[in-house]
Amino acid sequence: MPNYFVGVDVPAYIIAAVVGMVLCFWGLQLSRFIASIAFASVLGYLTYVYTFKAFASIALSIIFMLLAIAVGFVLGFTLFRASLSIVFGYVIASILVRDVAKTKELVLLIILTIIFSILIYVLSNYVLALLFVATGSALVYKSLVILGLQSTIAFLIVVVIAVAGLYNQLKRRV
Repeated sequence: MPNYFVGVDVPAYIIAAVVGMVLCFWGLQLSRFIASIAFASVLGYLTYVYTFKAFASIALSIIFMLLAIAVGFVLGFTLFRASLSIVFGYVIASILVRDVAKTKELVLLIILTIIFSILIYVLSNYVLALLFVATGSALVYKSLVILGLQSTIAFLIVVVIAVAGLYNQLKRRV
């Protein structure tokens, strides 16, 4: 094995490149599964935090969190575009409210979450396809460069993969 690979987890980067390719080409097709996991995680987390604040009980918080996770899985799978829109809308709104506006105003957070959720929902097919392609392309690029491919060649390969992946995802609307 060349000295270049000393300290580099080659199998991990090969797996990351494969996962990146899957996201580039079939991200939208996998979005129901991804949405169910993401929505269940966010709903479980928020339920735990706010239940603990309300009741100051870890036991009640865990029970409500587990119920929210189950509901999140079902809603995330059946209403995946809406659930992903809410998750992304909440993330964007919370970043804007807490980091940009430097406030913790709950009403502003809720209003911005609703606005961003609606906007993302309307643009969801294109936005989701672009997000999956961007994420997958970044994984492939990083993996190829770390595994020793010249960055210019890796970039050209990733551009071809990204264009082909975006075309593949948008031609088969979910």
